[in-house]
Parts: sequence; structure tokens; C-alpha cells
Amino acid sequence: MPIDRSQSRHCRYSSRCLTTVVALAAVCALPGIAVAADGDGLEVDRAAVDGSQAPFVPGEAIVRFEPGVTANGRLAARAAAGVVFDRSIPVGRAQVVETGGEVASAVRRLERQPDVADAQPNYRYRALADAPDDTFFSSLWGLEDSALPDPGVNALTAWDTTRGAGQVIAVLDTGVALDHPDISLWNGGPGGTSGYDFVDYDDVPDDYQFHGTHVAGTAAAIDDNDLGTVGVAPDAEVMAVRVLDGDGSGSTATIAAGIDYAVANGADVINMSLGGPSDGDDLMSDAVAGADAADVVVVVAAGNDAQDNDDTPTYPCALPQPNLICVAAVNQSGNRASFSNYGAATVDVGAPGTNILSAETDYAEVLAEDFATPDDWSTSTSNGGIPWGLVTSPNGDGNPAAADSPSGDYGQAVDDDFYAVSALVKSTPISLVGQHGCRMHFRLRYELEEGFDGLVPSARLPDLDADRFITGSSGGSFFAEQASISDMDGSASATPRFTLLSDSGIEEDGVYLDQLQVLCRDDTYSDAALPTGNYHVFNGTSMATPHVAGVAALVGAADPSAGDTEIVESIKAGGMPLAALAGVTVSGRTVDAIGAIQAVLSQAPPVSGGSQSRASLQPAPPLPPSKAKLTRRTIRVSGAGSFRYSFGAPAGLSGSASFKTRRKVVVSRKGHVSLGTRRFSSTTGGRVAVKVKLSRRGIRVLRRNGRLPLRATVMLRNVFGLTSKATAPLTLRPPRR
Repeated sequence: MPIDRSQSRHCRYSSRCLTTVVALAAVCALPGIAVAADGDGLEVDRAAVDGSQAPFVPGEAIVRFEPGVTANGRLAARAAAGVVFDRSIPVGRAQVVETGGEVASAVRRLERQPDVADAQPNYRYRALADAPDDTFFSSLWGLEDSALPDPGVNALTAWDTTRGAGQVIAVLDTGVALDHPDISLWNGGPGGTSGYDFVDYDDVPDDYQFHGTHVAGTAAAIDDNDLGTVGVAPDAEVMAVRVLDGDGSGSTATIAAGIDYAVANGADVINMSLGGPSDGDDLMSDAVAGADAADVVVVVAAGNDAQDNDDTPTYPCALPQPNLICVAAVNQSGNRASFSNYGAATVDVGAPGTNILSAETDYAEVLAEDFATPDDWSTSTSNGGIPWGLVTSPNGDGNPAAADSPSGDYGQAVDDDFYAVSALVKSTPISLVGQHGCRMHFRLRYELEEGFDGLVPSARLPDLDADRFITGSSGGSFFAEQASISDMDGSASATPRFTLLSDSGIEEDGVYLDQLQVLCRDDTYSDAALPTGNYHVFNGTSMATPHVAGVAALVGAADPSAGDTEIVESIKAGGMPLAALAGVTVSGRTVDAIGAIQAVLSQAPPVSGGSQSRASLQPAPPLPPSKAKLTRRTIRVSGAGSFRYSFGAPAGLSGSASFKTRRKVVVSRKGHVSLGTRRFSSTTGGRVAVKVKLSRRGIRVLRRNGRLPLRATVMLRNVFGLTSKATAPLTLRPPRR
């Protein structure tokens, strides 16, 4: 798909170009512009063009009349001032008039008329910030106005208010390319480091894949540097926290440690474009609750399985903490992306997640193999495996490919206690001395018994606990695959190998392999798109998530006093309603930076449908002043570590309850409350009880100390998205014996 889009197309949908388009239209319509063919070009009346650059519209004024003036009185006043009616304005009894000459003189004549309250020029206004000069700026549809088509996050307009200066976005991912010229790194770690690597346990969180760098670029790539792309919050800094390895895999332990590091080192926003199925993750939940206690917003991906997260939870998306916001992906047509997970109770908002161009980690080629020379490879087998061989590639190009079983299906294990093994091994080891972040890229077509048989790519004898296990089917097509071999960085004898493992069950066609490359990290960045440069298009909820993290940074910079839950609620409330998200996400909205900033500053968030102009909307009424009524109290916890907290609240609102402790030992299980339903009538208030459960650690602390002080917080929201918050201390006691 093309990477660049024409400037005219970008201007069609960007508020940044809107005033330019309007101005050109006005110039074409103005009387007195002489345009004539004159040999090599056009001759344009300079006075007319200079007039179009004036701070007000040439030949127009605005007049407002005194209350009670009749139509005849207005006609007489215009005639006496020598102006002609053009159009009415539905504000303050105003009209636009054509002056037929100098605007200032016409304004003075109008103000001398007894029926005129006041008159003024029709002033011009333009977007305050210029479009940045980044190479691929016109391709970044995710930054555009939050309107159809292309429902971006409206970052361009938000930059007139803030660009995220002072905010730190921690990217918990595969690392970040520490030498990428388009990413501004935080350097507040020990000795000026930019973060930490919880995979290799060092302070060099470089990216040995690409995912984390792409995410960081979307959130906060530098703007106006005549290079590459620009992020949603271009003045924010990126804290690089490596919690996923070169194959994009991590664990509870690495991710929870990464969250704790980001919180301890002053991150304002944590981006986690990651997820996985589980039955719940108490340690991850504790870590997110710790971020909540420190007022840190946590933005996570919904997942790419096209499933309902309410029924089949993906974590950390399904965690209930009020500082966590889970993001689905929307496409340029305003629909939920076909791959995106959803969930009316667990997935909060949508954001751009298809055709997203961003930064790419740089690599240099160490080995290229087309399998044309059989002597370069050897094969070995055991327990019923079949030797590899070279065949004509089934992709139709006539070139050779390696096949695990050239003449048929692969073998099956003779001994049920072991796999059948078929290995293809590089005959001569390659040197990776002085190299780092190395990986193998290759094209693969495969048909393997899913979950039982698989291919393990590596550069040494495989370790099934650590290496990739490719299983299932590619559907009869070749796909680009890759595997990290960074565990062999610096080795003088790395041996690329592909090991097919099969049990004693089903036998299938197996594997066809071609176009192998070994690549290692490099720093010769090119301002071009792949395959020749360091910018690339990806799809996924991983790409949607940093759009929201960037917006969270913009909101935090616009209101530094806002708490994490206030920022989260403002993002949900300030988004643009999107039919494709209604009923399948919490808010039914796609993120809008301007709406979120307005919401956090206690202005009415815009409630827009389609491409309706925000300026034409009436402000929403404020939230009723009545807040939830909370009082200090002591509660006995049950033996299961749960308790119920009740509070009074007005009817007709929705809300949530959360609980914090300075000791950071309580999992904050947010209880979603629908007020105005079963416990309330449509006109009266009442009480709501929320059930909360402590973590195991919280139960232990409670039993050891005999008490656990908390702070209860209830957040209410009206239909316009405005919030009201009440807090009160709360003491938990163990159950009575």
C-alpha cells in the first residue's frame, strides 16, 4: 500500500489546512482581482492579494443593532452608513455587511447610527501552529481531526494548547532504539540512562525487534525536525523499559517489574501494547494499583483476536483499576478494525490502529541465503524424522527452497516419549563478534499439526523453553517470519538451524523455507520507508494504544494538577461517539485530544456525531453539585478477604468506586456502578453497595497489623461526561473470630 498521500488529500481533512483552503476560496471570489494570461505566466492584481492577507476580511464588517430595532430601522441604518446587507448571524442581533470600500471608514459610519449598538471588522482567525516538516507527516492519518472519514485523535489542533512538554511516557515493550534520531529519550535513570532492560537485566533497553520503537514513535516522535514521522505528544520524553524479548514475549515478572520501575522513576503515562489470556494476574494487578497510588495513567491494548474481552478476558486489558484504559483499534473508515478485540465492560475507547506509519529499528545484513548451494547446509534426524532437502519453491518463482520432507509428509515419532526430529543446519558457522540484537528473517510456508508439531528457528541447539515454536498453518502461502537470535550476540560460531519436531500423531505437508537473512542492529538510519529506510506501516491494537498514551500526555500537560483517574475519565468522556464502538466498548467513543483536554479542564466535552462542527454545538449543562455522600467508617473484612462498601449518591448518574492505601498492598478492584437503575428510581437518590476484594498480600498485612487504613473514592459521571469525585478515609478490620 502507498505510504505517502497527497497534500491536497491531507488538507481536505486537517483543520491545520482548513484556513488555507478557505482563504483561497475567498481570493477566487473577490471582485477586483485581475487574472490574465501574459506569455509565460499569470498576472495577478497585487493590491487584491495583499488585501486577502489583512487581519480581517476585506470589504466586510459586522454590525450589531440595539434591542427592538425593526427591519425598516436596520435598513435605514445600513443605507445611511453606505453598506449593503450580506447575511445574518444568529448571535447578538448581528449582521455581516459589504462595505464597498475601506472597512475602517464603514465601521465608523455604522457606529454613528443611533440604532447601531456597535460595529467591527470581520476578523480572520487561523490555526496557530504550522504543519511540521516531517517527511511522512501527510501519511499520519491518526493525528488528524476526530471526524469521519479518518477519525484521528485530533492532535494537530491540540498542539495549539500543548505538545506534551514535561510529560514522560514509559514504553514497556521490546525496548526502544536508543540511537533513533526521531525519538526524544528520557535520560533520568542512574548515570543518565534512558530506562532499564528487564530481559537482560542491564541499563541498556535497546530494541532487538521493532515493536517498541514503532510504539514509541507513534506516542512521541519528534516533530518539525525534517525527518520521518511525528508523535501525538512530540514534546514528551520516552522512557524505554524493555520487558519483552526479541520475539516479543515477556512474563508477569518482567512486566510487573517494569511497571514498578516506571512508577519509581517518575513516569506520567505507561504504555503497554501487550496482552495475553489468563485467569487473572494478581501481581500485574498489584503493579497497576501501585501506579494508581502514584497517579500514573496506564494505557493497554485490547488484543488482536477479534473476540469479546468480557467473555474471554485478555490481560492486562481486563484489569479493573480506574487508572487503566484499554484501547481497541479503529480504521480509516470509522469502523472497528476486523482484528480488534472489544468488550462493553472491559475495553474503554477506540483509536487509530490500521495503516499506522512509525519509526523502525535499524539493522544491517550479516548473511543472505537463497538455498541455491546445497553444500552450505546439512541435515540430521532422529526418532523417525525425515532429512531436509532442496526443492523448487512452491511460490512459483522457480527458485530453490528448503523442505523438511521433500517427497511427502513429515515423519512421526517412533518412541512416544520423544519428538521425531528433522534438523536443517548451516554447515559453516557464522561470526557475530561485535554484533548485537541479531535475528533471522525468512519466508515460510507451513502445514503443521497445531499445538503438537512445530518448527523451531535458532542459531544453536534449540531450547524449547526459550525458542520460538511455529505451529499451525500458513494457509498455503509464504509469509515473512522472524526469530531473535540475540542470545548468540558476540559469538564466533553461531549456527543458524531449523528444527522440525513432530509427535506420533497426525502427519502433514510440513515446511518450505526460503530467503533467509541474518540481521544485526545498526545505526545508519535512513529517512525512508522500508525496505530501504527506517519507517514502516503496521496494524494492530498495539498501534492504537500509543495514540491514547500520547493523548494522556497532552491532557496531563494541559492540566498538571489532574489525577490519573481524572485523565482516564476525561479521555473516555471527551471522545467522538462512533457507531461502530457503541455497545462494544465502555464509552462508545474514539479518542479526541481536544475533547479530553476540555473535559479535564471542566469544560463541556464536545458531543459530536459524524463530521458535525464542534463550534456549532451548545455547551453541556454542568454536573449537578450533589456528590456521593461518603463518611468515615470501619468495616470488617470477610474470611475471603472481601468487603462491601456502601455510599449515597444522586440518581441518573453512572460511576465507579476505587480504594487506595499508602502501603500499596490492596488490589483496587473497581466496582462499576450503574446509578439510577435497580437501587434508584428515575427521580430519587439512594445507596449503592460495591463489593471489593483484597489481594493475598493485602490479606496478610491486615491479619498481621489488625487494621488496614484506606482511602475510598467514588467518581460519578453525567451523560455529558463531566465528573464529580468524593473521598473519605476507611479502616478495614479482620473478621471477628
